[in-house]
Formats: sequence, C-alpha cells, structure tokens
Amino acid sequence: MRNLSIIIPAYNEGKRISSVLESILRFFGEDVNVLVVSNGSKDDTVKILIDWKTKHKNLNFLEFSEKLGKGGAIVEGLKIVNSDLIGFIDADDAFDLGYIKKILDESNDRFDCIIASKWKGRNFFQVNEPKLRKILSRGWNLFVRIFLNLEYRDTQAGAKFFKKKVKDSIGFNFISTGFAFDVELLKKIQNKKFHIEEVYVPSKHIEGSTFKIRHCSNMLKDLINIWRHG
Repeated sequence: MRNLSIIIPAYNEGKRISSVLESILRFFGEDVNVLVVSNGSKDDTVKILIDWKTKHKNLNFLEFSEKLGKGGAIVEGLKIVNSDLIGFIDADDAFDLGYIKKILDESNDRFDCIIASKWKGRNFFQVNEPKLRKILSRGWNLFVRIFLNLEYRDTQAGAKFFKKKVKDSIGFNFISTGFAFDVELLKKIQNKKFHIEEVYVPSKHIEGSTFKIRHCSNMLKDLINIWRHG
C-alpha cells in the first residue's frame, strides 16, 4: 500500500476511540499514519490518546479546547497530513476496515476518491441502522441529489479516501464545519473533475453517535449555502 494517513475526528469519544484504533492497528499495522483530532472533548478522550501515543509512534493527535464540528476537525487534520493517500473515518469503528484495506490495495490508481457506502446496491431493509436514522438518511440523500447533483447513495458514510492531489486541489475553505461537510467535500471534488467511486463496504450500527436529530436544521442551512456558492 502507498503511504496512507487516516484522520479521525473525535468529540467525547473516550468510550469508542480505543476500539477504532485497535481495528486500524489490526488491519493496517504500524505503517499507516493516524491523526486523531479531538475537538472540545470533555471526557477522557485525550488521556486515552496520550497513552496510545506512548506505545505507537504512528499515532498523533491534535487537541482543540473548542468544539470544531466534524468537518472543522477533519479540515484541521487535512492541513497537516501529507501522505500520498489520505482518508478519514468516524470514531465509531462501524465500517469493516479489513474490507476497506482490500479495496485500497486492489484499486491500482483507478480512483481519485473512494466512498465507503452502506447503501450501494442495498435496499432500505438491508442496511443495518435504526429505522428513523434510515428515513432521515434517505431524505437527506434526496435533498443532496436535488441541490448538488451528487448521484451517490451514501454521501454521509464515515469513511472516505482520496489522493494527495485531490486535497491540494480543493484547499481548506469550507462553508460547513458540521455534518454537511461530507457533501461539500464531494461537491468540490466533483467540480474539479476527479473520479469518485462509491463502493459497498459492510458495516454495523454502533450506539453512541454524536449525530442528533437537532443537527438536521443546520445541515439543511449548510446545504443551501453550499448550493448557492456552487
């Protein structure tokens, strides 16, 4: 595998961060560079990261006292990673990282960006998530298709990977620092004519998501602003 960096945004992830770090270590070994961006965490997230860093030289972390949001945390990570291949995953360890590694190993430079998708080739009843979450997901996906012309089944998947040239091309100026960051990122990549490939990856539902229904209104506001700015 080419030089790879994985960014993990973390907000109060003390109960789950070790699990995702263990999965990365199990499937990618010590060769991958891992950067956790703790933003506004009030629990023991940073304490756990300090302990991990003493044992694993490939792990680094950034600590921000204020809450940056998912997108804001990822952007701060993108500013300092410089690997050939860059990705970000959620701290919940929901996606099968062994499957993702296999995809990356076999890609042979066929893509500029890859989306790990729960929904690709799957129907409503085959996706392993609570019913309400799936309904919200499909509603959001419809809005994204209408406003941004992004024809992907799963824009919000917490696992995306892209080449360094993609990062260098799109820059760090994002409207959304929250959960709408994903669609803005994909829109920027699409506007630059890079090849985006959506691939089904097995996943499991993990309790403790930082996403709440109250975030939907801000996501819609961000979506409209992204649409207005092209």
